[in-house]
Amino acid sequence: MNIFVYISIITIIFITWSEYSVTNILIRENSKGKKTFNFSSLSGFLLNPFHKKTLWTCGTLDINYAFVLMYSLGVYYLF
Repeated sequence: MNIFVYISIITIIFITWSEYSVTNILIRENSKGKKTFNFSSLSGFLLNPFHKKTLWTCGTLDINYAFVLMYSLGVYYLF
């Protein structure tokens, strides 16, 4: 499998899991009360582990994009 396809699949699964687990990361209500996509909050959430330590605890590794990406790439190269 192409690595870019693999990373894309991992990212989509991660976003779906994070939205289910944490909620209101990608899909939020705007000022009019309608559900909209908020890509700025999603990018902030994805990049948060690269510059803050709050998501590096055992209880939050499932919503840590850096950890999930490193782990997934390890599995990819192992197999």
